[in-house]
Parts: sequence; C-alpha cells; structure tokens
Amino acid sequence: MEKTFWNSLDAPPGVRLNHLLSRVSEPDKDIIDFSVSEPLHKPPTFVVEEYKKYSPTIGKAINGAGGFGGLRELRGSIFSWAKTRHAVKSKTFTENNVIATNGGAEAIFSAIQILAEGSRDGYIVLPNPADPIYETAGRIAGLEPIYCSTMTSQQPTYRDLSEEQWAQVKVLVVSSPADPNGADLPILTWEFLLKQSEEYGFFILSDERLNSIYRGKPPPGLLEMADSNDNPDMNRCVVVNDLTFRSNLAGMPSGFIAGDREFIKKANIYRAYHGLYIPVPNQKAAKLAWEDEDHVVENNKRYAGKFKDAPKRCNTTLPASDSLYSHYLWIRVPGDDIAFAVTAYGRTGVKVMPGQLLGKKTGNVNPAVGMIRIALIHNPGVCAAGLLELCKMVNPKHRSQTMGPA
Repeated sequence: MEKTFWNSLDAPPGVRLNHLLSRVSEPDKDIIDFSVSEPLHKPPTFVVEEYKKYSPTIGKAINGAGGFGGLRELRGSIFSWAKTRHAVKSKTFTENNVIATNGGAEAIFSAIQILAEGSRDGYIVLPNPADPIYETAGRIAGLEPIYCSTMTSQQPTYRDLSEEQWAQVKVLVVSSPADPNGADLPILTWEFLLKQSEEYGFFILSDERLNSIYRGKPPPGLLEMADSNDNPDMNRCVVVNDLTFRSNLAGMPSGFIAGDREFIKKANIYRAYHGLYIPVPNQKAAKLAWEDEDHVVENNKRYAGKFKDAPKRCNTTLPASDSLYSHYLWIRVPGDDIAFAVTAYGRTGVKVMPGQLLGKKTGNVNPAVGMIRIALIHNPGVCAAGLLELCKMVNPKHRSQTMGPA
C-alpha cells in the first residue's frame, strides 16, 4: 500500500481490537463486551420524552435553532451547571464563554483544529495512554505530539519538557478523570500547568467528559482551577464535556465547550463553516439533562455498587482497585495484554481493551503494556459473570470474596 498521510494515522482502538479478534474462532457463548466506552444504563425518561416532544422540529431553519453555537436557553443551562458545579466566582465568566456542541468528541476535534490556527507546526502535549482522538486531531492540524507517559495508574506530571519544547507548545491536553485509568489530575499539577500556560502562551484543553461519574466527591476541573488561580477570564483555558456518561445519552450527541472568550468567538466561526448544526430535539432534551442532578446521583449509585463488588470478585487473581472516578477498571494482567485479550475472547467470550491500543510507544516503551481496560457498563450480574470468567481463565481455582451473583 502506498504510504500516505491518512493511512499513517492509527485506526481507532476498537477497530484494531476487532481485527485482532477476527483471527480467532467465534466463541460459542454470549459475548460480554467490556471493551467499549459507551454506557448501557438507561437514559433519563424525562429527557427521552422531551426529545420526542420536539422531534417534529427537525425541519426547522438553522437560525431558528440558535445557529451553530446552540440555543441561548441551552447555553444558559450549561453555564449555570458549570458555574455551580465548579464553584466559579468570576464575574466575567458568562454564557458567552460557552457554546453547545454535537458531543464531546466533536468538540475535542474541533477545538484542536481551531487552536492550531492553521500554523502547521508546533507541539500538542498529550497524556499517554489516552483517548487517541487527541493525537489524531493534532496530527491532522499539523501539530507534533509530545507524549507524557505514566507507568502507574496515575496522571502524568507534564514536567519532562525542555524550555525549548514549552516555547513551541500550542495545545496541552488534560484528561481528568482519565481514560483509561480514572485518575484525576492533582491540584499541584493543575497549578503548574496554569503557570506554564501563562508563561509560554499555550492553551490547556481539558477533557472532562468523565467527571460526572464518581464515588464520593466530584473531581476538580479546569474552570475552578483557573478561577482560583487568578485567571477569572479563563484565558488560554478550554473545557470539553458532554452528556454521554453523565446522562447515558451516547445516542444523542450533546456537549459543550467553555472557557477563553476569544477562543469561543473563533469556535463559532469554525463551526459555522464546518456545518456543525445541532438539531433542536437534542438541544431541548440536553437543556433538561444539564438542569437535573437527581438522575446523576442515581447513575452513580449504580456504578458504586459495581465498583464495590469488582475488587472482591477479582480477589488476588486480577487485582482491581477503584480510582473513585469514571466507569473503568485498569487492571494489570499476566503476560502480554494483547495476547490476554485475544485468548480471553476465544475462551470466554469476554472482550477487554488491551492497554497497548490506548498507549503510544515512547523510547521503545509503551506505558500501557500489560494493562487492560474494563468498562463496567453492563448490569451487575453481567459484570460479575464477565469478571469471574476472566479470573477463572487466569486461575482455574479462583475464588471470589463475595457471595453476590455470578
């Protein structure tokens, strides 16, 4: 095959995983898929009903749907949620610092293109392992990735860059809570990044799509950290969030970008030329989802039960700990993670995401080797059964520390 820019980009992890699994025989049992991210909890009924109510408006003119940045009433609800959730005291942070989007992935991709400003040079600094959309969007924008790796279930420190590299950074990406390990960014790292951003002029892009799934206190985010560190205007700060995980609305892409007002102005121009129109039913339903916290509390209770069960279910065979954030388990497995995933699928019908497909090799080392990501998206019984299958594959004499369903 001829080498081109487009075929030099990695295929998405799910596509690569399915290609690997296609080499083994289809298991003769029901598939339990832990490899995908999209939640399977039911979306709030009142949101679904609102969507149905406005479905006849799909023929409505674009201007009548708030243009490409979203209806003002939706932006107002998002602004109120963000200001309250992150305890933002700034008087200059208003709904004009917010635009609605067609989900978080679209927002991330668009934001990186806008922040590159057509320069076709400079760096994009990335956590490693991480969602590959950051790297792919950066490469398409002409930015060269710098990977900040961690060999543990933590966040990178971002402190390994030289002064020469910092001076050429255009965008630095934070994922907090992180995909794949659920770790939140420490306060000291937030403060360090804000200081570096002020000194070198780069933008911080914070992916906070997982921050509504937590056991205990919600994690901090970029808006509150900027506000509490003498940056009330959110200069050089861009936050992305959506309703996929907060409200189980993977089939109704709806999210937002918030932060630096000059960036928001550019984003409105970009979105208009890119045709990123948001259907009215999505906007009306999203407004209600951002205004209600009761369904988020109930959603987190469901996850909490599964995360309480999982370490006991796995015992010492596949030690699993709760990061307190997100819906992922990040587990070390014996041997190679890709071989483990292929064997697990063939023998047990359980699909897991190998860490290597989420990490990038730096210095001949992929920091995610030997790790797998498990998304606890199924009902408790299915999650328990899948974990038990994996543990028994590793150790046929495995015994759980729980008497719950299996």
